[in-house]
Amino acid sequence: MVEGTELQRSAGVWLRIAITCGALPLLTGLITLFVFLQSDVSPGEMRGWAQVGMSILMGGLGLFFVGIVTLGVYLVKGGRSGAPKRDLAQNVLLTIILLMANFPAALACIWVAGDTFSRVQLSLVNESDVIVEDLNITWPGGSQMIKELGPQARAELSFHVAGDGPVGFTARQADEACEGELAGYVTTNMGTTMDVAFSGGCEVTVTER
Repeated sequence: MVEGTELQRSAGVWLRIAITCGALPLLTGLITLFVFLQSDVSPGEMRGWAQVGMSILMGGLGLFFVGIVTLGVYLVKGGRSGAPKRDLAQNVLLTIILLMANFPAALACIWVAGDTFSRVQLSLVNESDVIVEDLNITWPGGSQMIKELGPQARAELSFHVAGDGPVGFTARQADEACEGELAGYVTTNMGTTMDVAFSGGCEVTVTER
């Protein structure tokens, strides 16, 4: 009786280890993704975030195999302790589901992070007292028309590029035609964030974050 109780306790320890192997990388990945999406990441910081993500993926893969092994030990020890087979099967099934959940979660995190890495984001503001009219932003593979940007008004624009080339604009301000480049070169999978400020006389200031 005492031996069976000890085996059950030992089996419980192995089960908790297996559960930890599934929960730890899952929670770490989701928390890291949340922090990444809430951060104002500069292009220079992208490589560091990519390395963090890769480390979590590799660590999660290693913990998955550790979890499978420890789950097998739990099953053997639990069977020897005389634990109900139904409880053993239920615990094993739920733990396997937890371990396997890391794979679709990892793919979702990769997709979301990759989308952010490759997205160009513009924060537009009209700092003058004159309306910016017919503002047309163009980039490789697309364009966006902003009919009117009033004095001190702001607008946000986010897009993916479909090739190599500049991000340009045309507009009218106080009946004067304006045109120029907001970025000299963008390409696929190279995200950036820029603050664009329109002043009077078609003057534009672009600051890359």
